[in-house]
Amino acid sequence: MFKQTLQHNPVLAISLCLWFLGISLLLPDRIFAMEGEEYAVKAAFVLNFAKVTHWPDKAFDDSPDTVDLCLVGDDDFLAAAFHSIDGKQVGEKILRVRRTAAASDCRGCEILFVRNDMDRATLLRFLTAVKDRPVLIIGETPDFARIGGIINFISKNGRLHFEINPQEAERHGLKISSRILQLATIVESD
Repeated sequence: MFKQTLQHNPVLAISLCLWFLGISLLLPDRIFAMEGEEYAVKAAFVLNFAKVTHWPDKAFDDSPDTVDLCLVGDDDFLAAAFHSIDGKQVGEKILRVRRTAAASDCRGCEILFVRNDMDRATLLRFLTAVKDRPVLIIGETPDFARIGGIINFISKNGRLHFEINPQEAERHGLKISSRILQLATIVESD
């Protein structure tokens, strides 16, 4: 019956097509806006994590005035959100944000943020590239803090939370404030 109505009323058919097209064009924008908002919140968290993390002095041999935050993942929303914290003060240093495309580009990073759209093999290459170096490794992939990451963002009941692996932080020579550890879910390496 509905099909016959559409066949006999081309104006209605065109109107419905335009309506569905309009909805499909509006929906991704809202999803993208939500994703951008989520990364803005994560960027603020990362800035605060940087402020409560203590690195060994040798971590800043190559850039004594900056804390370098390297973003892994080719995403404009990620870059835009983290650009908002570029140049912010972290103790006596300035936070500098840059994109990193390859694991070999992680040299000089004191913080590494790994986006969740990475395959496991690539993720492990990045984790290996900073192994045994004083790098605060932050991600958003299930079990990230168990497989070599230090801090992992998780969603519970529609709210953003984070896990911390203190053993991994210690392995990297980092000390994270006990105040932050009290707010986190503590996990151990697998």
